[in-house]
Amino acid sequence: MKKDTRYRNLHYLCAKISQQHSIKVMFKKLYIRTLCLSLLLLVALATNAQRPQITERLNQKGQVTVDAPQELVKRNNNDLGKQQSTSNKDKKAKEKDKKKVEEEKLNELDEDISKDAKKDEDKKKDEDKKKDELTPKKPKRQHTSQQTIEAHGVGFRIQAYSDNNHKTAKAAAQQRARDIAMKFPQYRSYISYKAPSWRLRIGDFKTQREAQAALQRIKSVYPKFAREMVIVRDRINIWSND
Repeated sequence: MKKDTRYRNLHYLCAKISQQHSIKVMFKKLYIRTLCLSLLLLVALATNAQRPQITERLNQKGQVTVDAPQELVKRNNNDLGKQQSTSNKDKKAKEKDKKKVEEEKLNELDEDISKDAKKDEDKKKDEDKKKDELTPKKPKRQHTSQQTIEAHGVGFRIQAYSDNNHKTAKAAAQQRARDIAMKFPQYRSYISYKAPSWRLRIGDFKTQREAQAALQRIKSVYPKFAREMVIVRDRINIWSND
């Protein structure tokens, strides 16, 4: 019996101690919660105190007038000024970009106009060239009987024919001279015989360059005679109107 009573008393004491401990923990939690709430209230009050007080008044005309601290008004004015400056900068940048785009378009238009003008000019040149080709050319200056030999000198001639056949060479040289004279009346023909060949020489050229230019023209008209034609140094006649 004594053991039972001791055991019961011990159990009672433990239960009481645990009950007291739980009560202490509960009060401690409540204290912590209360402290946190009070701190939150203090922070809220402090922030409300720092905020500028804005009041609204209704006048007789039904308009609302807002009263605010000067610091807030200045801050708002500064913000508005910054916004206006940024908007002005954006407008200027947009206008600059717009001008740049317009200048690029104008440059492209000028380039297109210049290209079209160049095309028209080239087309006109081609048309003029075709007209020149189609229109009959004026006959070149021919030598006349009025021209006289003023002097002789050393120059160049085009040897257009040379053959040693006694039966046909002279007639062939004369025929070739007539053919060349029909297309190139400005060049004089000289038929000569130097044993054993008959020769046909064309022109009285003072320089080899003149003879070369005439040779190219004659070859272009008579390509079948091109192999026989050569430039030779010879004694030439210097005419009065040359």
